[in-house]
Amino acid sequence: MKTLLNLLTPLISAGIILAAAAIAFSNPAAAQVAGTYAGTSADGSGIMLAVSTDTATGKLAVTSASIGFMTTCSDGSTYNSGWGFGPTNDIVKHKVKSVNTNAYFTIIFDLTFATDGQSATGTISTVTPNLAPIGPKPTKAVVCKSPSQALNLTLQPAAIATHPAAPAATAYLFDRKGRIIGSIAR
Repeated sequence: MKTLLNLLTPLISAGIILAAAAIAFSNPAAAQVAGTYAGTSADGSGIMLAVSTDTATGKLAVTSASIGFMTTCSDGSTYNSGWGFGPTNDIVKHKVKSVNTNAYFTIIFDLTFATDGQSATGTISTVTPNLAPIGPKPTKAVVCKSPSQALNLTLQPAAIATHPAAPAATAYLFDRKGRIIGSIAR
């Protein structure tokens, strides 16, 4: 009996170690969370990002961005604005870098998500053109930039969908002279 127990003990120990390893690898301590992340950059501009599944890769990605920004222009003026766009940048090991360019802006953000997926920190910078002087007859275009600055975002609670009753409506019927000749209420 003692010999059988001596033979089984290393096998039992190995089985326990393998089971513990399987649990550890199947339940990662850190998981990215899909949802809406909102916050501000260091200058107080509002920023909102959506994290959802990239249909091409199956990975979680930043799939929508709404970026507010404050810039200083090459002529010394300031320009405050915002853009919304759909970058679709996969999040890899809790990190994402997004470089978004077109004729209207260059917005670059670099984020690291917390291991629990509840927040993200990083940096953001913006470059955008603007017409100057602002008004009905601008005479030139200027380049406006925000410095690279800190960015802090927090996962927002899921919204509870509510569907209020449609308001009552009345449609009026008019004759060719614009006089009301009837109505339909619902």
